[in-house]
Amino acid sequence: MSLAGPRLDRPSAIGDEGRPRATSLWIATLAAVVAVGLVGVAIGESSLLPTLGLIVGLTVAGVGLLERDGFVDQFVAHAFLLTFGAAFALVVLLAPFVAGPGLAVSGCALALAGIGAAWADIDGETLRPAATGSVIGYVSMLCSAVAVIVLIGLGYLATAVLTGITAVSSPVGSLAGFLVVTAGTAGVGRLSLRWLPVSELAPQDRRPAVERRVASLRRCLTVTMSGAVVALVAVSVLVLGGATAELSTRRPALAGGFEALSSPIVVWPIVALGALSAGGGAFALVLRRLTQEADAETTRRTAAVVAGFGLSLPFLLGSVLLIGTVGLVLGPLRLGAALLILLLLGPLATAVTFGGGVVCIALGLLPSRATGPAIAAGGLVIAAIGVGGVSAPLAFGCIAAAVLVWDCSTFGLGVTAELGHLPETRRLELFHGAIAVGIGIAAVAVATGLEALRTTAVAGGDAAGAALVVALGAFLLSVPLRG
Repeated sequence: MSLAGPRLDRPSAIGDEGRPRATSLWIATLAAVVAVGLVGVAIGESSLLPTLGLIVGLTVAGVGLLERDGFVDQFVAHAFLLTFGAAFALVVLLAPFVAGPGLAVSGCALALAGIGAAWADIDGETLRPAATGSVIGYVSMLCSAVAVIVLIGLGYLATAVLTGITAVSSPVGSLAGFLVVTAGTAGVGRLSLRWLPVSELAPQDRRPAVERRVASLRRCLTVTMSGAVVALVAVSVLVLGGATAELSTRRPALAGGFEALSSPIVVWPIVALGALSAGGGAFALVLRRLTQEADAETTRRTAAVVAGFGLSLPFLLGSVLLIGTVGLVLGPLRLGAALLILLLLGPLATAVTFGGGVVCIALGLLPSRATGPAIAAGGLVIAAIGVGGVSAPLAFGCIAAAVLVWDCSTFGLGVTAELGHLPETRRLELFHGAIAVGIGIAAVAVATGLEALRTTAVAGGDAAGAALVVALGAFLLSVPLRG
């Protein structure tokens, strides 16, 4: 998929129905961009076009990258969907409920998204994995955040226990703590050897020798763990029997050696070795479970899980900022709230938005052959409704732009279906586009004049006169649809 420029890498056989021809699509794109820019200026948001262009552009790039099979492409695609796609979905779904011209902003976002979808040849088959991947990434983010919190709690508890062990000054207590640390580390290492692909990573001719060494190491760890447990039980029995009560006075050298066993120099390296083996084993286990079946669907699912795990860290950061700065610092509080809203509601909104598109295509509400142009035209109509109370001429212009986008796009699709992409049809498309643009401008001018006439001469009349003016204006705006 090409992220920018004409999509001319599709087969060019007769009957191929890819995206519309480049010239027709450029005319539709310019009409949508001009309409969105004018809407932004009219509602007092001059940065509306570049802001929505960035968000929508990266969202479309994420959806388009889902067509590729590489893990990096899939990871970038899901990262874009869970961030910029979430922002786009929140704008589309929540902007109409915000005070002011929120409906116009939502329509502009849909218009730009439809144009981007037309360039990237996005249809229902591409929207379905986008919706599914958003759900998988969202669940992965929440589960990863919970796992990180649990690991932090376990780490804090383990640190407290180890600090208590290293602070013990009695010989018997130091020996018992050392035996506990040794048994735990040996058990963790023994378990990790089941998951680490040590022999699989070795050269083919050395695998039998590596397997024998791994088996020998596994036996040593088992003996060490069992011996430490038995020794700990024996020490407990001796303590209960009172045999160690006078150890320091009778065997001062042995008592000093036992006390050294719980020093940080001895304990912390053993704990670090166990932690490294546990982390490596857990990572190998998760990676093996995610990549058991090496196909495109597994790669897509794995990339979504990894992207969700990466977003768990900003999610936790937002939670810390929101909880830790309540009533104290306004800036971090706003940042935390924004992160939580984006990451908690955004992926759900993304799944609803793209899933709704799939359902609309399945029900026939959106044409599968012209999904992008239909979304763009519908978005411009919504924008026209949103700015209707701000500027009537601009509302007429948005409706004319919607008709122009649909007309030029479907004309380009028809030419593509009949001739493919190779034949040169730029002059034909420019001629069609020039006529459509001219009719659209004339229709907007006539509709604006009729609106001015209605507000002056027809304002005191009945509703039938106003309805007649509206019907005539709608007829003029539909003239470019010449079949």
